Amino acid sequence: MGAGASATQMVFFITSVIIALSIVGAIFLNIQSISSAAIVGSKTFAEQLKTDITIISDPESIPYNSSSGIYTFYVKNTGKENLGIQYVTVIIDGTIVIDSNLNKTILGNDPMWLSGDVLQINATTSLSASSHNIRVITNNGIEDTFSFRTP
Repeated sequence: MGAGASATQMVFFITSVIIALSIVGAIFLNIQSISSAAIVGSKTFAEQLKTDITIISDPESIPYNSSSGIYTFYVKNTGKENLGIQYVTVIIDGTIVIDSNLNKTILGNDPMWLSGDVLQINATTSLSASSHNIRVITNNGIEDTFSFRTP
């Protein structure tokens, strides 16, 4: 009788340990994924805090090439973060200007858009003679909006 009771208690103990280890493993995986998400989120937030851009074009005199329909805008990287220009989005009057209608060039021919550098954006679009808005958005969501008039 004594050995049978001990064997039963041992089976219950081993089962309890296995169940506890399974629960701990599942909780550890959840905490690990939450921790990883928090690290990625904090890195993105730190990048956003160091990123800033300013559209520095003259609102009264936007360069326009009437034969090709190209408007030229200038955007300065006023933040501390270096930026890539391949993911810069341009929206004029609420409509996204597709990449095939954009030519983005960093003045000074740097491969990265460094702090203090100016990005020249040539946008091929047709605009009526009135007031318009352009919004330039970086790859991490930082943006600047600019109002201008076309003749």
